[in-house]
Amino acid sequence: MGVEILILTIYFICVIYVIYQMALSVEAKREDQFEIEFDGETLQAAIATQLAQQTLYDVETEVVSQGKALLKMTFLNQKQPVGVVAVQMGPVGKQPLEPPIKNLSVSIANTLPDQQVFINWDHSAIAIYGGPAQRVIRQVPGRPTDLLQPQVYTVVNPQLQTNVAVTGENMLSRPADQMALEIGSSLIDMKQIPKFKEQQRQYSLRLLMWVRSMAYPDSPAMQLLLPFTFQIKVLPDHVALPVLSWLLNLNPFAPNS
Repeated sequence: MGVEILILTIYFICVIYVIYQMALSVEAKREDQFEIEFDGETLQAAIATQLAQQTLYDVETEVVSQGKALLKMTFLNQKQPVGVVAVQMGPVGKQPLEPPIKNLSVSIANTLPDQQVFINWDHSAIAIYGGPAQRVIRQVPGRPTDLLQPQVYTVVNPQLQTNVAVTGENMLSRPADQMALEIGSSLIDMKQIPKFKEQQRQYSLRLLMWVRSMAYPDSPAMQLLLPFTFQIKVLPDHVALPVLSWLLNLNPFAPNS
């Protein structure tokens, strides 16, 4: 009987160990191992400086950095709000190891009564991992990308909003025997983040935006360069799956058991 119990014990230990390794494999893909934090203070300071140098509009700004990357600009007329231009970017917050981030999302909403918002992509810039700046490429579904032609501005008319996916110029490549350019599989690969020094674990998108009156189209436009900066932080190891927590308590091969 003692030998049978020993054999059963070894058998169950082996089964638990195999299940434990399978759970670890699933955990590595599902667990949030990184967090993208938005530097709202830099954006707020840059906007305040630029608005102080322009007198076209009276604008109040609010930057939300907790769980979002949001710039809200409230336009005033005789100290009364008349409309809002809101710019939001993503992703922000906790991120898993996979899949890699293929692009950044830009959302612009315009509630002004008679002003258009323009985004100049060719004069906007993106920098990844602290590297050199490169031109921002707007991704248009169903259309090939051509770097030789200037990009059309994104126009957000009053009471409308738009969502755009963007990437960097360096992410484009031309496959053999093809004319159309293809976008790379990943703009930000989380697997590479631990290899970089902490100061390199960041990326930034500097967006050139104009606000122009429709009633007076020949009048000067308000021009702002919006610096959205993000820091990628590596989270400490933790257990996300409840079944893995249970297995960690049972598995004799687990650390600290």
